[in-house]
Amino acid sequence: MNKPVILFSTILCILFTSLAVIQAQENEEQYAIIAEYTFDEKNVDSAIDLLLELQALTLENEEGCIIYDVLLSEEDRRKIFVYECYENEAAFKIHTNSIYFKTIVSAKLTPLVKDSKKTKVIPLNNSGNIGNEET
Repeated sequence: MNKPVILFSTILCILFTSLAVIQAQENEEQYAIIAEYTFDEKNVDSAIDLLLELQALTLENEEGCIIYDVLLSEEDRRKIFVYECYENEAAFKIHTNSIYFKTIVSAKLTPLVKDSKKTKVIPLNNSGNIGNEET
């Protein structure tokens, strides 16, 4: 083979590979969870402070975070919900690997948690998701 053909083939391979990577990134779904925490009454105020600190740091430092809401249950003041939505699972992993996450959640919040539950959810109001199909 001559050099121009090899060069052209190489460029095409690089171009198609790049397009495939871009397509995969664009099609990657948002990653959302709802975490439910239960605390002893005496620990609720401390837990709220920690979660609000984590919320501020997350929203300030993580471009991949779309939503980070901390919610107190109206029915049971010992329960706190956190709704988190990220551009993709990789952005969520960046969040959970951050130093402030490890410091706040692992070192300070976890010892206060009496019970917890995490549920992965699908945002329905974004294009390409199940609930946004036109009829």
